[in-house]
Amino acid sequence: MESIVRIMVSELTAARGDEELKKLSTNNIVKAIRDILNKCENLVHHGSGVSEIASVPTQYHIKNMQVINVLCTLHIKLEELPAELTTGRTEVWNMISDNIASLLNPFRTQIEHIFNTIHDTDFGFEKQDIAGCSTYIGLIEEAITHLTSNYLNQLSCKATILPKLQEFQDSLISLYLHHLCAVRPLGEGGKMKIATDIAEMERVMGGLLEEHSVSEQFKVLRAFRAVLFLTVEDLCTVRNVPRPMLLNHLFSRAGDALLSPYKVAGWTPSQYVAWLYSHPYEVVDMIQGTIQW
Repeated sequence: MESIVRIMVSELTAARGDEELKKLSTNNIVKAIRDILNKCENLVHHGSGVSEIASVPTQYHIKNMQVINVLCTLHIKLEELPAELTTGRTEVWNMISDNIASLLNPFRTQIEHIFNTIHDTDFGFEKQDIAGCSTYIGLIEEAITHLTSNYLNQLSCKATILPKLQEFQDSLISLYLHHLCAVRPLGEGGKMKIATDIAEMERVMGGLLEEHSVSEQFKVLRAFRAVLFLTVEDLCTVRNVPRPMLLNHLFSRAGDALLSPYKVAGWTPSQYVAWLYSHPYEVVDMIQGTIQW
């Protein structure tokens, strides 16, 4: 890869001062980049083998991760070239993004299924002597550890894919928060239990990144932990948790006479959370319709 980029640099250097030759060289380099991308695409496996994540990486995972490593190396080397090659760099990044998404999607599906079990946990109790976190936390930790140890550790350019890992981390935290807001019933002991779970979830999710940074979603997660212990009146003053999440959380504190939106819609909590996650701008209307029902 380094020798290929050196040839590209030589072509652009030779064309310096001649706009027509420079344009021709740039077009040739972009074409060469696309040829590399086509060859990489032909090596990527998209079949059922890549969705099998119960054990160590399959031969298909290994080949796909090797392709990601080649693409990341190419992307890093292209950063050394002039701005005229923005198109080529963008196409390389898009292919990296697609392949990282393909690698992470089976893990996301697995973690989504674990999140769904949150609603099988009893958080309606009042007794506050909490012993440890909920069972689902251990399952999430196993999934994240499996992902990082057996898969992500085979990727050689972590800095390059960091934005995609951050995006993956943020999406999981956001989904987790949506589930917590839909928990019902919620007693004082249940609040303590969830607060313990949140602290552990922050630690577990932090393991996705070698250099843990506090993203906006992490800040919301921490803020929601404090929200659990606020009065209904004090919730009106909260600004660091999205309003739709606060509105859904209020149903957790309501009496039996006020049904949760998912009950009114005839959904399970997990179906409601999936809807919330994919319809962020319709949540308030949904809640308003529930209250008027």
